[in-house]
Amino acid sequence: MRYKNHILFILTAAVLAGCATPAPSVRHTTPFPYTIALLPLSNQSLDLRAPELLRELLDTYLSAANFNLTDVKEAEEKLRGIGISEGGQLNSATPQKLAALLGADALLYGDIETFNYSNIGVYAGRTVKVRLKLIDAKTGAMLWETEKSKANSRLGLSKAAAKDVFVKGYANKALENIMDNPLRSESEDVVRLLVRALGKARRDW
Repeated sequence: MRYKNHILFILTAAVLAGCATPAPSVRHTTPFPYTIALLPLSNQSLDLRAPELLRELLDTYLSAANFNLTDVKEAEEKLRGIGISEGGQLNSATPQKLAALLGADALLYGDIETFNYSNIGVYAGRTVKVRLKLIDAKTGAMLWETEKSKANSRLGLSKAAAKDVFVKGYANKALENIMDNPLRSESEDVVRLLVRALGKARRDW
């Protein structure tokens, strides 16, 4: 009898679960922003070239993904006119003021959290981490936010392998510095992930 009751309970639960409707996804009441201003990126890393490199990549990849961006060079000139030349100074103006200045429906802020090489003994690492957030021009409310990172590393366990890791790590860094493209591969990977995430947000809007 106890066994039959147990089977009945399982069958009832299964039927109820099958009848349950999934919770509806939350949809925005306003359309996805039409014009977006890509602002200078703030930089927590020690590499002074990182903001320019990553902003150029974001501009390229976002445009290729059919996001309607304001002109980056024109935006830089307008921002310099109010005393803003780098991402760390953006908090001196409200989103509403920046959006009116740049003629945008939304602002895309970026923060470079990590952009570095690590070449210590038997270990060589390369890491890029960036956070983006989309801010509504009228209200200053955050519409979307994400963080993406990419890391590559090599480890040499033997003496010969450790030497190879050390030498190649410095050689790659030196070559990228000469070409003025530090951490290019990792930067492109991170930007692709960021743009893909924003594209998904636009599709699900």
